[in-house]
Amino acid sequence: MRFTLLEILGATDGGQIGGTFVGNAFQTFHTDSREVVEGGVFFALKGAEMDGHEFVPDAIAHGAGLLIVERRMESVPGVGQVLVANTWDALYALARFARDRVQPLVVAITGSNGKTSTKELVSAALGRRYNVLHTTGNLNTETGVPLTMLRLEPEHTALVLEMGLQRPGDIGRLVEVAQPSIGIITNIGIVHIEFFKSQDELAASKGELVKGLPESGLAVLNADDKYFEELSGMTPAGIRSFGFARGDYRAEGYRAVPEGGCGFSVRGTEVRLQLEGRHQALNAVAALAAADFVGVPLEVGAEALSEVAVDHRLQEIKAPAGFIVVDDAYNASPESMLAAFAAVSDRPRTGRLLAVLGEMRELGALAEESHRVVGLHAAKVFDALCVIDGERARILAEAAGAEVVPNGAEAVLWVRRNAVEGDRVLVKGSHGIRLDEVVKELTR
Repeated sequence: MRFTLLEILGATDGGQIGGTFVGNAFQTFHTDSREVVEGGVFFALKGAEMDGHEFVPDAIAHGAGLLIVERRMESVPGVGQVLVANTWDALYALARFARDRVQPLVVAITGSNGKTSTKELVSAALGRRYNVLHTTGNLNTETGVPLTMLRLEPEHTALVLEMGLQRPGDIGRLVEVAQPSIGIITNIGIVHIEFFKSQDELAASKGELVKGLPESGLAVLNADDKYFEELSGMTPAGIRSFGFARGDYRAEGYRAVPEGGCGFSVRGTEVRLQLEGRHQALNAVAALAAADFVGVPLEVGAEALSEVAVDHRLQEIKAPAGFIVVDDAYNASPESMLAAFAAVSDRPRTGRLLAVLGEMRELGALAEESHRVVGLHAAKVFDALCVIDGERARILAEAAGAEVVPNGAEAVLWVRRNAVEGDRVLVKGSHGIRLDEVVKELTR
């Protein structure tokens, strides 16, 4: 969105320090100095380990036209400064200003797994009636959410935000900024649990999303999740539930489709997805429930969902050698690992199932047992697999009876030695292991 300096000063309660005129306008906003573009606004945020003020020279070198700072920086001709008490508060205040100006329908999504896929599905369904802006990339953080909001334009009528959680209070702060009227919690797993005292505390932190909804809003909750009742009790909003076994909206008659994807019905409406797996069916049902609430009929929403594809989410890519790489390398948790195993094993096939797996991170005290459980399941599903060495990876490998390889390059060689035409090879692990590089090498 385009703001004049005067509007930025008013929204952030800041003071101007030379460099530009109050009528000058700005339309790109950044918290990473490396991403600043010519004429952009740079927020010098203070973090636990880094102070954005130290990167002001780099932001200027990249063409920053305005700095939002907590202390006066060295003056540079043509670069304005706005002095504020707290740059985090200024970022959030300007994001709220953008939201208040446009006043879109706001849908927020959180959960231990499925956030990104659900965001894409909700955006597609709403797109049949609304002009939708949604989170892109990994902008689901304390900086990513307000930066997404600052991309709002007057023509946008809906805003779909993915909200990530690492520590208690994260979701509550983002909800306060975004003020959603619809909140979707996909599920409560144990990813990021190392930052929490227990899964109960993690669930309560996720629940801050529905706790912050208005009475006129809607909480979309997983009726099959063990925290359904607790989350239902946290919200003043209306509730629509979804699930396989229970829920107002249920995925019935689920089936894997031989040519890829899956099919099922919701309240008598047939749904066909390009996405693989029962977990994606649940994500789709949640999206349809939210869209139905704001006037998108189920049959219209289902048609939109049939067109959705999500990169790195069980995405099938044929390798030159003839085997299929199933790319689910974006991230991993115990729940998403088991969901991926179920999806690839449900799919009709003629060849073998192989896997390249990496460890799962941020599991705290549950890490050892989680890797053992995932390994035992992997042993039942795959004909052969390798595990990339890591702190907890050997536990997974031992439970699965898998070969341990030292790095991604060796994993590529393992696949090329073992996979033949017609086989499917699942690639999955935590994002930091960079298994996406394994996928690129196997499929180039």
